[in-house]
Amino acid sequence: MKSFSPFVGLLFIGVAGMLPAGCLLKTATVPPRQFVLSSIPADNPAPVPSEHLSLGIGFVKMPSYLLGNSMAVRNGTNEIRYLEDALWAERLDQCLQRTLAANLSRLLSTDSIYLTDWSPDEVMVKLFVNVQQFDVDTHGRGTLIAHWKIVAPGRELSLKSGCARLDETGAAPHGNPQVIAATLSHLAAEFSNELAETIRSARVYEHAHE
Repeated sequence: MKSFSPFVGLLFIGVAGMLPAGCLLKTATVPPRQFVLSSIPADNPAPVPSEHLSLGIGFVKMPSYLLGNSMAVRNGTNEIRYLEDALWAERLDQCLQRTLAANLSRLLSTDSIYLTDWSPDEVMVKLFVNVQQFDVDTHGRGTLIAHWKIVAPGRELSLKSGCARLDETGAAPHGNPQVIAATLSHLAAEFSNELAETIRSARVYEHAHE
């Protein structure tokens, strides 16, 4: 029967003693990645405004399944999976509100965009958004369903309202979570374009000045 040399035993003990406690038992962990939505690229030509417009954007309402830190992926009709290694850098409702503000500022050629709090004389129209669905499925198809309304300050009735139902097909998110942020950003841009067209309409301006 073979026996270890005392020198080999001492060497093993010495090397083990140089390692931090528990090092042999721990596995390397990869920190989660964090994402935000992106706004419309600045190199896209902005339209020339017909007149100055100031706009207030209220809190964006969103279902609670979208308000966690982890990105949600829809698997079929009723199942939602969460990616523990892909997080939103801020709550998605706040991120969408900021993105809509940035997009509409460019699309409407105005710097007078206010978020949540504003005085009655600061804004000509107010925008409120209630999101029903804003996610990407396992195949890469993104969906945005959102009710919206545009209201003049000091009024109860909306000037215009509607429901956006938008789809965008991107790459499958498996192992590639950044495509979720990209697909949802494209949906936010398309939604912003629809809102900008409505806000630019003569009737909205007309009622806002009454």
